[in-house]
Amino acid sequence: MLDSNTDKEWEKFGKDDPYFGVITDDRYRKENLTDEGKEAFFESGINYIDELLKKIRQRIDPAFTIRRALDYGCGVGRLLIPLAGVAEEVTGVDVSESMLKEVKKNCEASSARNVVLAKTDDSLSLLKGKYDFIHSFIVFQHIPVTRGERIFEKLVAHLADEGVCVVHFTYASDHKNKKLVAYVKRYVPFSGNFYNWLQGRKFFAPRMQMNAYNLNHLFLTIQKAEVRCCYVEFTDHGGELGIVVYFKKNKMA
Repeated sequence: MLDSNTDKEWEKFGKDDPYFGVITDDRYRKENLTDEGKEAFFESGINYIDELLKKIRQRIDPAFTIRRALDYGCGVGRLLIPLAGVAEEVTGVDVSESMLKEVKKNCEASSARNVVLAKTDDSLSLLKGKYDFIHSFIVFQHIPVTRGERIFEKLVAHLADEGVCVVHFTYASDHKNKKLVAYVKRYVPFSGNFYNWLQGRKFFAPRMQMNAYNLNHLFLTIQKAEVRCCYVEFTDHGGELGIVVYFKKNKMA
């Protein structure tokens, strides 16, 4: 069984193609990225955060405001920077040092000075205290399931009483021949590299691992964290089916 080291793969994306690593659209590839394309990239993040806050206030907490926010898997700052505009303090963490270097430049360019950046580990050892908003989008799908479930448990443990968490997970694929493709990728050496070559990319270009989570395990973690209700939306990213879960931690009695 051949599994790539996902941290090393994301460091490759951070070093060679950071914006494409965040949104897999050819216009965000390093060789195609223009000033207008970069502007559109960050504009999409502003729109996302605006809609996110509207949904939280409609579905979870009408009076919700952010003091301390955490963006897990912050990448180059597409969502971190607009979060900095609505929170007192935002912490962005990522496994890629190259991504963190890029987001630091982007924060400086946008005058986002209330941002703390840190390279994360599986224990979340650099996180201090509680956060009243924890967020992660299109990140856990790239982390192997057992590892991701442990990280999610630790992430939820950092959620403050009355705090809100919004997190995205994939749970299934809706691709034709998905079993055959999964088998080939998992057991045939260099299959992903040959796919890169056929797509006109470098043979050793990084590959995005996609993982489907068991929703029962995730909801058990959420319920055990003093959460009484949640709101769920379905997502479909090119046949990768997922959910975005919105929930609020109730105040301990």
